[in-house]
Amino acid sequence: MVLLRSLPLAFSRAFILFLFDFVGYRIGIRKDVARTQLKHVFPKWDEQTINSTLKGIYRHMALNIVDEYLVNDADLNARSEIIGMENMQKAMDMKHGVILATAHFGNWEAARIMPLKGIPLSVITKKQRNTLFDNYTNYIRQRSGVRIIDMRKGLRDIVQDLSEQRVIAILADQNAGGRGLILDFLGYPASNWKGVAKLSLRYQVPIVPGFVVRSPDDKLVFEFSDIIYHPELTDKEENYPLVLSEIIAVTESYIRRHPDHWFWVHKRWKHGYDMFP
Repeated sequence: MVLLRSLPLAFSRAFILFLFDFVGYRIGIRKDVARTQLKHVFPKWDEQTINSTLKGIYRHMALNIVDEYLVNDADLNARSEIIGMENMQKAMDMKHGVILATAHFGNWEAARIMPLKGIPLSVITKKQRNTLFDNYTNYIRQRSGVRIIDMRKGLRDIVQDLSEQRVIAILADQNAGGRGLILDFLGYPASNWKGVAKLSLRYQVPIVPGFVVRSPDDKLVFEFSDIIYHPELTDKEENYPLVLSEIIAVTESYIRRHPDHWFWVHKRWKHGYDMFP
């Protein structure tokens, strides 16, 4: 990555796009996983549509790497715009902190420039095995003002950041394993983390679903949807599906509109429905 940063951006960008196309799409790293899941979710698609989507998935992954590690924050900010800022502002004005419910969709790491747009963002991260790479990635995330919350000791820091009226970004589409709540996701039962709903109901925190769409001219459009907020509901197990279903519905709508933006190489339904017998 250091070598690529020393080269002209256009060259490094072309090289990374070639690498993801050749190794990811053509050789096929986890392509069978993505293909199988796409066929289940979109059973009417023909082979040409599936292959075109697969190619787009690896292209988006390559462009995300370029933006994350090779593009500086000022340039990334200049290429970004926000739709639905009134939804985020309304949630921040409640003074309870905000949960930004997002997903492995589009360039989610581009949210690092949110502080440059007046949004005090904190992100929950899982420590990577490679300490040097982990430290470097977190440095990139933090240099514009993002605050890192370690997943291992998350609750204490999350509550603290919410009390400071910060916006906590949570990837709400991850497979939660055997401890998750099984709900329908894109037509199949999937395990979902309860944490987003639990935090919202326990601490009366508004949820703003937010996703990053890459436009055809390579701009990054941050889209904030309507607030999900239920002060009338108590922090009880039977209420979690009500909140999570609303988040899932918004997430599904984005995936169906932009299927090549989602991270299909992840086995999302592993603990809910076996797509790989």
